[in-house]
Amino acid sequence: MASRKNRSRKANRKSPKSAQNLRDRLQRRFNAVVIWIHAHRWHSIVGGLVLLFVCSLFGGYWLAERLESRDRDRLARDTVEEMKRGTPAEPTAKYARIEDIPGLPKYTDAEPGQPRPTLDEKPRAAKPQQLAAAASSAETWRRNAVPFADLNSRPLVAVVIDDVGIDRPRSKRAWELPGPLTLSFLPYAKDLRDQARAARARGHELLLHLPMEPTGRADPGPNALLVSLSDAELRQRTTAALDSFDGYVGVNNHMGSRFTTFRPGMETVLRQFKGRGLMFLDSRTSAQSVGDQLAQEMGVPSIARHVFLDDDESLDSVRRKLAETEAVARRQGFVVAIGHPHETTLQALGEWLPGLQAKGLALAPATAVLRKRNGWD
Repeated sequence: MASRKNRSRKANRKSPKSAQNLRDRLQRRFNAVVIWIHAHRWHSIVGGLVLLFVCSLFGGYWLAERLESRDRDRLARDTVEEMKRGTPAEPTAKYARIEDIPGLPKYTDAEPGQPRPTLDEKPRAAKPQQLAAAASSAETWRRNAVPFADLNSRPLVAVVIDDVGIDRPRSKRAWELPGPLTLSFLPYAKDLRDQARAARARGHELLLHLPMEPTGRADPGPNALLVSLSDAELRQRTTAALDSFDGYVGVNNHMGSRFTTFRPGMETVLRQFKGRGLMFLDSRTSAQSVGDQLAQEMGVPSIARHVFLDDDESLDSVRRKLAETEAVARRQGFVVAIGHPHETTLQALGEWLPGLQAKGLALAPATAVLRKRNGWD
Protein backbone atom coordinates (compact mmCIF):
# COMPACT_ATOMS: atom_id res chain seq x y z
CA MET A 1 0.00 0.00 0.00
CA ALA A 2 2.84 2.41 0.88
CA SER A 3 4.52 1.90 -2.48
CA ARG A 4 1.27 2.73 -4.32
CA LYS A 5 0.83 5.89 -2.29
CA ASN A 6 4.38 6.94 -3.03
CA ARG A 7 3.84 6.38 -6.73
CA SER A 8 0.61 8.34 -6.59
CA ARG A 9 2.23 11.28 -4.81
CA LYS A 10 5.15 11.15 -7.27
CA ALA A 11 2.73 11.21 -10.22
CA ASN A 12 0.85 14.14 -8.69
CA ARG A 13 4.08 16.05 -8.25
CA LYS A 14 4.88 15.50 -11.98
CA SER A 15 1.48 16.46 -13.42
CA PRO A 16 1.90 20.29 -13.29
CA LYS A 17 5.13 19.98 -15.22
CA SER A 18 3.53 17.67 -17.80
CA ALA A 19 0.66 20.12 -18.30
CA GLN A 20 3.12 22.96 -18.74
CA ASN A 21 5.03 20.94 -21.34
CA LEU A 22 1.76 20.29 -23.23
CA ARG A 23 0.89 23.99 -23.21
CA ASP A 24 4.39 24.86 -24.45
CA ARG A 25 4.10 22.39 -27.32
CA LEU A 26 0.71 23.75 -28.33
CA GLN A 27 2.01 27.31 -28.14
CA ARG A 28 4.99 26.44 -30.34
CA ARG A 29 2.73 24.80 -32.92
CA PHE A 30 0.35 27.75 -32.89
CA ASN A 31 3.25 30.14 -33.36
CA ALA A 32 4.52 28.01 -36.24
CA VAL A 33 1.11 28.17 -37.90
CA VAL A 34 0.96 31.94 -37.44
CA ILE A 35 4.44 32.32 -38.93
CA TRP A 36 3.48 30.11 -41.89
CA ILE A 37 0.25 32.04 -42.48
CA HIS A 38 2.15 35.33 -42.32
CA ALA A 39 4.72 34.01 -44.80
CA HIS A 40 1.99 32.68 -47.10
CA ARG A 41 -0.73 35.20 -46.40
CA TRP A 42 -2.19 35.28 -49.94
CA HIS A 43 -2.47 31.51 -50.01
CA SER A 44 -4.03 31.69 -46.58
CA ILE A 45 -6.59 34.26 -47.68
CA VAL A 46 -7.61 32.19 -50.70
CA GLY A 47 -7.78 29.03 -48.61
CA GLY A 48 -9.85 30.79 -45.99
CA LEU A 49 -12.33 32.03 -48.58
CA VAL A 50 -12.64 28.56 -50.09
CA LEU A 51 -13.21 27.08 -46.65
CA LEU A 52 -15.80 29.74 -45.84
CA PHE A 53 -17.64 29.03 -49.12
CA VAL A 54 -17.70 25.28 -48.53
CA CYS A 55 -18.90 25.72 -44.95
CA SER A 56 -21.64 28.16 -45.99
CA LEU A 57 -22.76 25.82 -48.80
CA PHE A 58 -23.16 22.78 -46.58
CA GLY A 59 -24.48 24.92 -43.75
CA GLY A 60 -27.13 26.37 -46.05
CA TYR A 61 -28.27 22.90 -47.15
CA TRP A 62 -28.43 21.78 -43.54
CA LEU A 63 -30.43 24.85 -42.50
CA ALA A 64 -32.84 24.51 -45.44
CA GLU A 65 -33.44 20.87 -44.59
CA ARG A 66 -34.12 21.73 -40.96
CA LEU A 67 -36.60 24.46 -41.93
CA GLU A 68 -38.35 22.21 -44.45
CA SER A 69 -38.57 19.46 -41.87
CA ARG A 70 -40.13 21.88 -39.40
CA ASP A 71 -42.66 22.99 -42.05
CA ARG A 72 -43.58 19.37 -42.78
CA ASP A 73 -43.99 18.62 -39.11
CA ARG A 74 -46.15 21.70 -38.61
CA LEU A 75 -48.30 20.82 -41.64
CA ALA A 76 -48.75 17.28 -40.35
CA ARG A 77 -49.75 18.58 -36.90
CA ASP A 78 -52.20 21.05 -38.43
CA THR A 79 -53.73 18.33 -40.60
CA VAL A 80 -54.16 16.01 -37.64
CA GLU A 81 -55.75 18.80 -35.57
CA GLU A 82 -58.12 19.62 -38.43
CA MET A 83 -59.10 15.96 -38.72
CA LYS A 84 -59.73 15.83 -34.98
CA ARG A 85 -61.97 18.88 -35.15
CA GLY A 86 -63.91 17.34 -38.02
CA THR A 87 -64.80 18.66 -41.45
CA PRO A 88 -66.94 21.80 -41.37
CA ALA A 89 -70.37 21.62 -42.90
CA GLU A 90 -70.89 22.80 -46.45
CA PRO A 91 -71.91 26.46 -46.63
CA THR A 92 -75.59 26.91 -47.32
CA ALA A 93 -75.26 30.22 -49.15
CA LYS A 94 -76.87 30.31 -52.59
CA TYR A 95 -75.53 32.53 -55.35
CA ALA A 96 -77.42 33.80 -58.34
CA ARG A 97 -74.31 33.59 -60.53
CA ILE A 98 -70.87 32.04 -60.36
CA GLU A 99 -69.43 35.55 -60.45
CA ASP A 100 -71.14 36.35 -57.14
CA ILE A 101 -69.10 33.83 -55.15
CA PRO A 102 -66.69 35.81 -52.94
CA GLY A 103 -63.01 35.64 -53.78
CA LEU A 104 -63.35 33.94 -57.17
CA PRO A 105 -62.37 35.42 -60.53
CA LYS A 106 -65.02 35.99 -63.17
CA TYR A 107 -65.71 32.61 -64.71
CA THR A 108 -67.04 33.10 -68.20
CA ASP A 109 -65.76 32.73 -71.73
CA ALA A 110 -67.29 36.07 -72.68
CA GLU A 111 -65.11 39.17 -72.79
CA PRO A 112 -66.56 42.66 -72.43
CA GLY A 113 -67.85 44.06 -75.71
CA GLN A 114 -66.87 40.97 -77.69
CA PRO A 115 -69.97 38.81 -78.34
CA ARG A 116 -69.15 35.75 -80.43
CA PRO A 117 -71.16 35.20 -83.62
CA THR A 118 -72.87 31.94 -84.46
CA LEU A 119 -70.86 29.72 -86.81
CA ASP A 120 -72.05 27.43 -89.58
CA GLU A 121 -70.14 24.59 -91.22
CA LYS A 122 -70.65 21.51 -93.34
CA PRO A 123 -69.71 17.87 -92.72
CA ARG A 124 -66.32 17.07 -94.21
CA ALA A 125 -64.24 14.13 -95.25
CA ALA A 126 -61.81 12.95 -92.60
CA LYS A 127 -58.08 13.08 -93.18
CA PRO A 128 -56.04 9.84 -92.99
CA GLN A 129 -54.61 10.69 -89.54
CA GLN A 130 -58.09 11.20 -88.14
CA LEU A 131 -59.43 8.01 -89.71
CA ALA A 132 -56.69 6.11 -87.90
CA ALA A 133 -57.65 7.77 -84.62
CA ALA A 134 -61.33 7.07 -85.20
CA ALA A 135 -60.78 3.42 -86.07
CA SER A 136 -58.94 2.63 -82.84
CA SER A 137 -61.19 1.54 -79.99
CA ALA A 138 -58.23 2.21 -77.68
CA GLU A 139 -58.67 5.97 -78.08
CA THR A 140 -59.67 7.53 -74.77
CA TRP A 141 -62.45 9.60 -76.31
CA ARG A 142 -64.11 6.43 -77.57
CA ARG A 143 -63.72 4.51 -74.30
CA ASN A 144 -65.23 7.34 -72.24
CA ALA A 145 -67.93 8.36 -74.73
CA VAL A 146 -71.62 8.13 -73.89
CA PRO A 147 -73.05 5.51 -76.29
CA PHE A 148 -75.10 7.04 -79.09
CA ALA A 149 -76.22 4.87 -82.01
CA ASP A 150 -78.45 6.90 -84.35
CA LEU A 151 -76.33 9.60 -85.98
CA ASN A 152 -78.31 10.24 -89.13
CA SER A 153 -82.07 10.09 -88.63
CA ARG A 154 -82.37 13.52 -86.97
CA PRO A 155 -80.21 16.64 -86.55
CA LEU A 156 -77.93 16.37 -83.53
CA VAL A 157 -77.81 18.95 -80.73
CA ALA A 158 -74.83 18.84 -78.36
CA VAL A 159 -75.23 21.15 -75.36
CA VAL A 160 -71.96 21.80 -73.51
CA ILE A 161 -72.06 23.36 -70.04
CA ASP A 162 -68.71 25.03 -69.25
CA ASP A 163 -67.27 26.12 -65.88
CA VAL A 164 -68.74 23.14 -64.05
CA GLY A 165 -67.40 22.31 -60.60
CA ILE A 166 -66.84 25.77 -59.09
CA ASP A 167 -70.36 26.63 -57.92
CA ARG A 168 -71.23 23.17 -56.63
CA PRO A 169 -74.99 23.67 -56.06
CA ARG A 170 -75.45 25.00 -59.61
CA SER A 171 -73.14 22.37 -61.04
CA LYS A 172 -75.35 19.73 -59.44
CA ARG A 173 -78.40 21.37 -60.98
CA ALA A 174 -76.66 21.19 -64.37
CA TRP A 175 -76.05 17.44 -64.21
CA GLU A 176 -79.60 16.86 -62.98
CA LEU A 177 -80.94 18.26 -66.28
CA PRO A 178 -82.19 15.78 -68.92
CA GLY A 179 -79.30 14.34 -70.92
CA PRO A 180 -77.09 13.45 -72.44
CA LEU A 181 -75.38 16.80 -71.95
CA THR A 182 -71.63 17.40 -72.10
CA LEU A 183 -70.27 18.92 -68.87
CA SER A 184 -66.87 20.62 -68.92
CA PHE A 185 -65.13 20.74 -65.51
CA LEU A 186 -62.53 23.31 -64.52
CA PRO A 187 -59.40 21.52 -63.26
CA TYR A 188 -59.14 23.57 -60.05
CA ALA A 189 -62.65 22.79 -58.79
CA LYS A 190 -62.93 21.25 -55.31
CA ASP A 191 -64.05 17.63 -54.94
CA LEU A 192 -63.48 17.39 -58.68
CA ARG A 193 -63.32 13.62 -59.00
CA ASP A 194 -66.45 13.10 -56.91
CA GLN A 195 -68.37 15.73 -58.88
CA ALA A 196 -67.25 14.24 -62.20
CA ARG A 197 -68.32 10.74 -61.14
CA ALA A 198 -71.72 12.06 -60.06
CA ALA A 199 -72.24 13.80 -63.41
CA ARG A 200 -71.15 10.72 -65.38
CA ALA A 201 -73.49 8.54 -63.34
CA ARG A 202 -76.39 10.70 -64.58
CA GLY A 203 -75.49 9.77 -68.18
CA HIS A 204 -73.63 12.93 -69.19
CA GLU A 205 -70.39 13.11 -71.13
CA LEU A 206 -67.41 14.90 -69.57
CA LEU A 207 -64.80 17.37 -70.82
CA LEU A 208 -61.85 19.08 -69.16
CA HIS A 209 -62.23 22.89 -69.33
CA LEU A 210 -58.62 24.00 -69.74
CA PRO A 211 -57.89 27.65 -68.74
CA MET A 212 -56.12 29.69 -71.42
CA GLU A 213 -55.06 33.31 -71.70
CA PRO A 214 -57.68 35.80 -72.99
CA THR A 215 -56.97 38.99 -74.91
CA GLY A 216 -58.78 41.11 -72.33
CA ARG A 217 -58.11 41.55 -68.62
CA ALA A 218 -60.43 38.78 -67.42
CA ASP A 219 -58.87 36.25 -65.05
CA PRO A 220 -58.83 32.70 -66.47
CA GLY A 221 -57.95 31.24 -63.06
CA PRO A 222 -54.85 29.51 -61.66
CA ASN A 223 -52.29 27.75 -63.88
CA ALA A 224 -53.77 29.07 -67.12
CA LEU A 225 -51.83 28.53 -70.35
CA LEU A 226 -50.14 31.80 -71.33
CA VAL A 227 -48.32 32.78 -74.52
CA SER A 228 -45.38 33.97 -72.39
CA LEU A 229 -44.70 30.52 -70.91
CA SER A 230 -41.91 28.25 -72.08
CA ASP A 231 -42.72 25.03 -73.89
CA ALA A 232 -41.72 23.04 -70.79
CA GLU A 233 -44.01 25.10 -68.54
CA LEU A 234 -46.92 24.70 -70.97
CA ARG A 235 -46.45 20.93 -70.93
CA GLN A 236 -46.25 20.91 -67.14
CA ARG A 237 -49.42 22.95 -66.64
CA THR A 238 -51.32 20.95 -69.26
CA THR A 239 -50.24 17.65 -67.71
CA ALA A 240 -51.34 18.81 -64.26
CA ALA A 241 -54.77 19.76 -65.61
CA LEU A 242 -55.13 16.50 -67.57
CA ASP A 243 -54.34 14.55 -64.39
CA SER A 244 -56.88 16.43 -62.25
CA PHE A 245 -59.62 13.84 -62.85
CA ASP A 246 -60.51 11.10 -65.31
CA GLY A 247 -63.40 9.72 -67.33
CA TYR A 248 -63.53 12.64 -69.76
CA VAL A 249 -63.52 12.39 -73.57
CA GLY A 250 -61.49 15.49 -74.35
CA VAL A 251 -60.73 19.11 -73.69
CA ASN A 252 -62.16 22.50 -74.55
CA ASN A 253 -60.65 25.89 -73.81
CA HIS A 254 -61.75 28.17 -70.98
CA MET A 255 -61.40 31.74 -72.31
CA GLY A 256 -58.25 31.52 -74.48
CA SER A 257 -59.03 34.20 -77.07
CA ARG A 258 -55.32 35.05 -77.07
CA PHE A 259 -53.74 31.65 -76.50
CA THR A 260 -55.83 29.82 -79.14
CA THR A 261 -54.42 32.18 -81.78
CA PHE A 262 -50.85 31.30 -80.69
CA ARG A 263 -49.88 28.43 -83.00
CA PRO A 264 -46.67 27.25 -81.22
CA GLY A 265 -48.44 26.97 -77.87
CA MET A 266 -51.46 25.22 -79.37
CA GLU A 267 -49.16 22.70 -81.09
CA THR A 268 -47.58 21.86 -77.72
CA VAL A 269 -50.98 21.39 -76.09
CA LEU A 270 -52.54 19.41 -78.93
CA ARG A 271 -49.60 17.00 -78.98
CA GLN A 272 -50.44 16.10 -75.39
CA PHE A 273 -54.12 15.59 -76.28
CA LYS A 274 -53.11 13.33 -79.16
CA GLY A 275 -50.77 11.31 -76.96
CA ARG A 276 -53.64 10.61 -74.57
CA GLY A 277 -56.21 9.82 -77.25
CA LEU A 278 -58.41 12.82 -76.44
CA MET A 279 -60.63 14.96 -78.65
CA PHE A 280 -60.57 18.76 -78.73
CA LEU A 281 -63.54 21.12 -78.76
CA ASP A 282 -62.48 24.57 -79.93
CA SER A 283 -64.75 26.94 -78.00
CA ARG A 284 -63.94 29.58 -80.62
CA THR A 285 -63.63 32.45 -78.16
CA SER A 286 -61.77 34.21 -80.98
CA ALA A 287 -62.54 34.22 -84.69
CA GLN A 288 -58.77 33.95 -85.23
CA SER A 289 -58.44 30.70 -83.25
CA VAL A 290 -56.16 28.14 -84.90
CA GLY A 291 -57.25 25.35 -82.55
CA ASP A 292 -59.73 23.42 -84.69
CA GLN A 293 -57.77 23.73 -87.95
CA LEU A 294 -54.48 22.83 -86.28
CA ALA A 295 -56.09 19.82 -84.60
CA GLN A 296 -57.28 18.61 -88.00
CA GLU A 297 -53.75 19.00 -89.41
CA MET A 298 -52.19 17.11 -86.49
CA GLY A 299 -54.69 14.25 -86.53
CA VAL A 300 -56.42 15.20 -83.28
CA PRO A 301 -60.18 14.50 -83.39
CA SER A 302 -61.90 17.88 -83.07
CA ILE A 303 -65.12 19.85 -83.30
CA ALA A 304 -65.95 23.54 -82.93
CA ARG A 305 -68.52 25.59 -81.07
CA HIS A 306 -71.36 27.04 -83.14
CA VAL A 307 -73.56 28.94 -80.66
CA PHE A 308 -72.85 30.65 -77.33
CA LEU A 309 -76.04 30.59 -75.30
CA ASP A 310 -75.38 33.18 -72.60
CA ASP A 311 -72.97 35.93 -73.62
CA ASP A 312 -76.03 37.96 -72.63
CA GLU A 313 -77.31 36.26 -69.47
CA SER A 314 -80.86 37.60 -69.63
CA LEU A 315 -83.52 34.91 -69.82
CA ASP A 316 -85.00 36.22 -73.07
CA SER A 317 -81.58 36.28 -74.70
CA VAL A 318 -80.82 32.68 -73.71
CA ARG A 319 -84.18 31.57 -75.08
CA ARG A 320 -83.43 33.31 -78.41
CA LYS A 321 -80.06 31.57 -78.55
CA LEU A 322 -81.71 28.20 -77.98
CA ALA A 323 -84.05 28.89 -80.91
CA GLU A 324 -80.97 29.80 -82.96
CA THR A 325 -79.38 26.50 -81.90
CA GLU A 326 -82.36 24.63 -83.36
CA ALA A 327 -82.04 26.51 -86.65
CA VAL A 328 -78.32 25.78 -87.01
CA ALA A 329 -78.90 22.08 -86.27
CA ARG A 330 -81.51 21.87 -89.02
CA ARG A 331 -79.29 23.73 -91.54
CA GLN A 332 -76.18 21.62 -91.13
CA GLY A 333 -77.35 18.43 -89.40
CA PHE A 334 -75.58 19.06 -86.08
CA VAL A 335 -74.77 21.88 -83.68
CA VAL A 336 -72.59 22.48 -80.63
CA ALA A 337 -74.02 25.05 -78.20
CA ILE A 338 -72.05 26.20 -75.16
CA GLY A 339 -73.58 27.65 -72.02
CA HIS A 340 -72.68 28.11 -68.36
CA PRO A 341 -74.33 27.20 -65.05
CA HIS A 342 -75.94 30.62 -64.63
CA GLU A 343 -79.41 30.84 -63.13
CA THR A 344 -81.03 31.98 -66.37
CA THR A 345 -79.23 29.38 -68.49
CA LEU A 346 -80.25 26.52 -66.20
CA GLN A 347 -83.85 27.76 -66.16
CA ALA A 348 -84.03 28.11 -69.94
CA LEU A 349 -82.46 24.68 -70.52
CA GLY A 350 -84.84 23.10 -68.02
CA GLU A 351 -87.76 24.44 -70.07
CA TRP A 352 -86.29 23.64 -73.50
CA LEU A 353 -84.65 20.22 -73.22
CA PRO A 354 -87.80 18.08 -72.57
CA GLY A 355 -89.41 19.26 -75.83
CA LEU A 356 -86.41 18.79 -78.08
CA GLN A 357 -87.34 15.33 -79.35
CA ALA A 358 -90.85 16.47 -80.28
CA LYS A 359 -89.25 19.11 -82.53
CA GLY A 360 -87.48 16.42 -84.55
CA LEU A 361 -84.07 17.02 -82.96
CA ALA A 362 -81.85 14.59 -81.01
CA LEU A 363 -79.97 15.64 -77.88
CA ALA A 364 -76.52 14.10 -78.29
CA PRO A 365 -73.13 13.99 -76.53
CA ALA A 366 -70.18 15.86 -78.05
CA THR A 367 -68.62 12.64 -79.35
CA ALA A 368 -71.71 11.95 -81.47
CA VAL A 369 -71.28 15.32 -83.19
CA LEU A 370 -67.58 14.51 -83.62
CA ARG A 371 -68.45 11.28 -85.42
CA LYS A 372 -71.13 12.87 -87.58
CA ARG A 373 -69.05 15.92 -88.48
CA ASN A 374 -66.22 13.70 -89.73
CA GLY A 375 -68.35 10.95 -91.30
CA TRP A 376 -67.32 8.27 -88.78
CA ASP A 377 -69.92 5.55 -88.21
